[in-house]
Amino acid sequence: MSLKDKPVAAHLGPSDPTLNYQCLDSLDQLPVKGRVKHTGYVQSVSYSAPNEAPLLKAVVVDKLGSVAARRGTVAHVRLIFMGQKSVPGIKPGVKVTYSGMVAPVEQIPTIFNPRYVIVPVPRG
Repeated sequence: MSLKDKPVAAHLGPSDPTLNYQCLDSLDQLPVKGRVKHTGYVQSVSYSAPNEAPLLKAVVVDKLGSVAARRGTVAHVRLIFMGQKSVPGIKPGVKVTYSGMVAPVEQIPTIFNPRYVIVPVPRG
C-alpha cells in the first residue's frame, strides 16, 4: 500500500479511543489537571544551558499581544520538550495546535512532550 492509497492526516487525539481530551476554545478554560487540546500561538521559546540536559520550553497564549504583555497577566501554558535542543517549527509567533496532559509545575500549567501540529497561517 502506498501513501497515494492512504493519505497521511495529522492526528492529535489519543491512540486509545477511550481517552478523552477536553478541547479548549480559550486558555481561560484550562483545567488544573487533565488531557487538553488547544490551538494557540507560541509567545516565547527558551533553551536549556549547554551544561544541562537538553530541554526546550515554549510558552503558548491564545493570541499574540503587545511586547508589554507580561506572562503573569495573560493566560498561558508552558510546553516542555524533554531531550530536545530544538523542535522543528516551534518558534515565537507560530500558530500551533497541541494536545497532552496538563499539570501545574511551579504553579504554571505545563504539558510535557505534547503532540503538536504547526497550523499554516495565510500571508496577506
